[in-house]
Amino acid sequence: MSPRGRRPAGSPDAREAILDAARTAFARDGYSASLRGIAREAGVDPALVHHYFADRATLFSQAVVGDIDGVTLDPSLVEQVRRAEPESQGAAVVRVFLSTWDRMGGERFTALVRAALGHERVISGIRDVFIGAVIAPLVASLAPDRAELRTQLIASQLIGLGMVRWVARMSAVRDAEREDLVLAVGPTVQHYLTGDLGLWHAA
Repeated sequence: MSPRGRRPAGSPDAREAILDAARTAFARDGYSASLRGIAREAGVDPALVHHYFADRATLFSQAVVGDIDGVTLDPSLVEQVRRAEPESQGAAVVRVFLSTWDRMGGERFTALVRAALGHERVISGIRDVFIGAVIAPLVASLAPDRAELRTQLIASQLIGLGMVRWVARMSAVRDAEREDLVLAVGPTVQHYLTGDLGLWHAA
């Protein structure tokens, strides 16, 4: 017999309750969030967390990024970047980034950032999926010179935007309409994408 108030194994909403509680806990406490605490917040027996998720990494991946291999991107959003006019692709990159994380939930981005501070696996997931699958190929096709630098500068801009919008939750950026941010940040990303970086080189 299950403890009063707890969802039993096999309950159709038990797994989702665990995922919801995990997102909140990972965003608040980082990757080291207590699994027992997650079970308590979800209203389930701690053993049920292990029943549905093999280990902490699996729970984190499925709760925060939705897929064990990294950030889940809507293919139609990625295609928007590829179809955009060359001079508008910087704005399209920002739109894809904001659309993806607004849809997934800002608490997921917060959890990802907190975990990435101390866990290489999380950082590599960001590199391989969003940066490696979307930004790097786009940069290589448009401006092959200094492609790695361009890619990393774009990543720095997007991660910084995400930090302000979802982690620090600074009011003006947090509450801004998505398209207003696209118009504000898009030109900077466009410059990193195709502009003259103007870097000085020693002789």
